[in-house]
Amino acid sequence: MKTIYSILFSVTAAAVFSSCSGEGTDNAQLEADVSPVIPKVNSTVMEIRVEDNQPVKKGDTLVILDDATFTIAVQQAEIALQQAQRSVNLAGINNSVAHVTVSNVSASSGAVAANLTAADAAIESAKAQLAVAERNYERYEKLLQQTSATRQQFDRVQVEKALAESGLQAAISQRNALLKQIDASKYQVANTQKQLSGTQENINLAGLAVKQAQANLDAAKLQLSYCTIVAPVDGIVSKKSVQVGQVVAVGTPLMAVANDKKVWVVANYKETQLANMRAGQEAEIEVDAYPDTTFIGKVESFSQATGARFSFLPADNATGNFVKVTQRIPVKIVLPQNHSEKYPLRAGMSVYVKVKTK
Repeated sequence: MKTIYSILFSVTAAAVFSSCSGEGTDNAQLEADVSPVIPKVNSTVMEIRVEDNQPVKKGDTLVILDDATFTIAVQQAEIALQQAQRSVNLAGINNSVAHVTVSNVSASSGAVAANLTAADAAIESAKAQLAVAERNYERYEKLLQQTSATRQQFDRVQVEKALAESGLQAAISQRNALLKQIDASKYQVANTQKQLSGTQENINLAGLAVKQAQANLDAAKLQLSYCTIVAPVDGIVSKKSVQVGQVVAVGTPLMAVANDKKVWVVANYKETQLANMRAGQEAEIEVDAYPDTTFIGKVESFSQATGARFSFLPADNATGNFVKVTQRIPVKIVLPQNHSEKYPLRAGMSVYVKVKTK
């Protein structure tokens, strides 16, 4: 009887010790990043350089698409860029010519203004000559009446007066002509200034055209680069579903690259098991494929919602009869990246996890 009690006590103590040492679950599996390989352009598959389950490095060429159309687009964009650059050069030449024209017109206007000063002086000189001629005319007219001067002398003085009047009118006419030239020069200067502004605007527009052509060329080269599909990450080629000659569209899944270095565990613990579980706690992991070894991991984080909340049709407890069901919370447990190559870990493997809560 005493022996039976001792056995029961030992079993009970072992059960208590086991329950206090941690929380375990077999509702867990390995997870890893799986990067899809998808085309970014519509084209035909020309070459496939990898096979299923082949290790690849980031940047390795996986698939080559037909690039004929995209190569032509790049050539067209290069020609358009050259034309835009020549337009800039031509606009610069026109701008230089406009500057020279403005300088010439301004110089001409300055020369006309200088001639106006001379014309004003000529008018003053002609007025002075006319004044002298008029006084001589008046004096000789009186002398002629007194018979103190001959008719010939009077006629000479009269001609001089007429010439002085004509000289004054000519000087005034020349000044008026110069004023008209000045007005014309001002209009020409304003017009050439507008032309200069127009050439500068043409330079600005040509510069924008160059930028647009360069952007188009960069876009064409980018599209051409998409004809070579490379591995997005290091990993193992998986789920290859592309064939040579296949016409692929943007977004068509061609294959996937599964990360074989960084693997973690998602353990779906019952909500009643999380009371003493914290981030940073150590976890023992047993992989079904390798029953002879145990992996050590660490609790990294807890999901903010139960798995049922992320299901396609989450339960609505507000309808019909309610039956309480214990929910499960996904817990992420990370593994060291330098795990043994003898035991390769693959996404989807079933595992048993026990988190040490004490």
